[in-house]
Amino acid sequence: MKQIFRDIRNNFLLTAIVSILLGLVLVLFPVKTSFFICNLAGILLILCGIVDILRYVTSKNEPFLVRYDLVVGVILCLAGVFVITQSDLIISFIPTIVGIVLFVNGIVNLKKAFHLKKAGLERWWIDLSFAVVITILGVIIWLRPFDAVATTNIFIGICLILNGISNLCMMFGIGTVKRRLEMHFPEDDFVDVDEDELR
Repeated sequence: MKQIFRDIRNNFLLTAIVSILLGLVLVLFPVKTSFFICNLAGILLILCGIVDILRYVTSKNEPFLVRYDLVVGVILCLAGVFVITQSDLIISFIPTIVGIVLFVNGIVNLKKAFHLKKAGLERWWIDLSFAVVITILGVIIWLRPFDAVATTNIFIGICLILNGISNLCMMFGIGTVKRRLEMHFPEDDFVDVDEDELR
């Protein structure tokens, strides 16, 4: 169980760092780095997707925290392959792709925020608030309300930075739940908790 929590924390940390770095690059270089960002984003999407899929496969029948990783992982991998193989065409579709990814991530974090609430975390509403904001921003980007490429990329960059902060908050929340479980079940007895009770 401890390894599962550690893997989840590391995944949230990795995706948060990637999201924040990509966001900063887009904000600072909104036009010149479009093609570079396109290919880099594809590679990173695939890597993050593989991490999610591997964690799901190696954590079968484990707690609710990895329940959605397979779906998210497959979506991320497919999106990454599409971005790389169609880099010339995909530039105009970057807002749609990023919007979908943020929307999916927001929905997943919404579910996990409610799980954190059931686990007794007092600050679960912070994670919920970030998840709601990310979900809404994902839809906004998806609809592509801006005409100028630079304006769109700057907005996407800001959204990615917020998404990274959201993942960091979720990581700290999961860490708090882990420490509480270890205090009450120091011998890892909580591995036998019925998953249905955590839904």
